[in-house]
Amino acid sequence: MNGLSFLVGNELFAVDVTLVQKVARKLAVTPVPSAPVEVIGIANLKGRVITVLSLSRLLGDFSTDESDQYLNIIVFKSGSGSDDQMGLAIIKPGNLIEIKLEDIKPPPVAPGIEGNFCISGVIEVDDVFYRIIDIDSIQNKYIPDIPGTDSIIGNSSFGGNEDESI
Repeated sequence: MNGLSFLVGNELFAVDVTLVQKVARKLAVTPVPSAPVEVIGIANLKGRVITVLSLSRLLGDFSTDESDQYLNIIVFKSGSGSDDQMGLAIIKPGNLIEIKLEDIKPPPVAPGIEGNFCISGVIEVDDVFYRIIDIDSIQNKYIPDIPGTDSIIGNSSFGGNEDESI
């Protein structure tokens, strides 16, 4: 399985490349009033509205400056029958990396850090550590809370539920 690596803050992350629709560079983001602090805003990608979340804020790091109007964003595919789409703001995209499911280790547990919910594991590839992002947990937690949305994006992350009959 291939993963897309990317940089957020000073840390490397990876996500299942089959979940990615596009890596958009310098996409205009509009803030959304009354949205959770983890939501940077919304963006327009070829006529589709994308909810843009801050991975660093999801992980409890508010030191990364994401106030720029134009951001690099990983846009994820929407599930069958869903119009909701989500993107994560990143510093820069990386390379494709080979991920073997058997090599993924559980994430370290840090008491009191809520951001662990969105990390499904860690992997070492060529002496570099990557944290694996659990897209389903992020979508399940944040997409329904955005004003004007009422459905959850139904895709999977590294062997998760692939049932698209919802």
